[in-house]
Amino acid sequence: MPGFTLRDALRVCVLLPGLLAAAPAQQTPSPAPAEAPQTQIQVNFLNPCRPAPADLEEMGRALAGVKQTPKFSSDFEISRGLTTLTEAEARAAGVAAASGATPSAWVRIRREFPDKAPLTDVQYSLSVDTGSASESLALHLRDSREVLQILISDAVKGSAAQLVNADTPPERIRIERFGKSSIVLARCGGIDQSAYEPLFQTAGEILAKYRAAMAVKTVVPAELAHLPAAKESGGKQSSGKQSKGKASSGKESNAAGANH
Repeated sequence: MPGFTLRDALRVCVLLPGLLAAAPAQQTPSPAPAEAPQTQIQVNFLNPCRPAPADLEEMGRALAGVKQTPKFSSDFEISRGLTTLTEAEARAAGVAAASGATPSAWVRIRREFPDKAPLTDVQYSLSVDTGSASESLALHLRDSREVLQILISDAVKGSAAQLVNADTPPERIRIERFGKSSIVLARCGGIDQSAYEPLFQTAGEILAKYRAAMAVKTVVPAELAHLPAAKESGGKQSSGKQSKGKASSGKESNAAGANH
């Protein structure tokens, strides 16, 4: 071939294998992008009327661990207030709301425990709405690897005096667990719950001990007496009075009960 020298032939021999090797690589299709993993949603349904046997056993162990007579530290806190709910808020809270705003008077007592106690603190709350009153006892455990909080509550159609003076038995027990769903046991009409009576009885004994230790029958009526009448309340929410103190201040025995 005219003009085609030996040097050109050598150049072709050197370049040709590289070109042949690169051609298949250019024709290889790129892999499809990996699909993003779909988020899995798990829904847990609670059956407060008939909890599972394993849940009932765990609830029994949790209640057994806090049924001793409480021995508080010197720190305490008492607060009171009047909150005005709209009709929608009252229905969401389970209150029989009339037309317009519904006032709710409340009192809270909080006591703390010594450092070596199995509990860090306890809070008793009582609220009075239109024609009904409810109370709850929240126990917060120091070792929260399994149980975070034990909540015992009840409600009556009537006044706060009827609720605290009658030592109303609990109608709902809730065990808040770490990393797991809660365990709930509630009174349900039309269902045989005789097998659950030991749990309700234990919860009632715990509630009664803390009512006495926190002087609920004395503190709650006295604090409610300071709140304005419902017709005098205005605004969305009025800030309640809050008192804090130490036993050495002389306020503990009068406000939050003697240390048992």
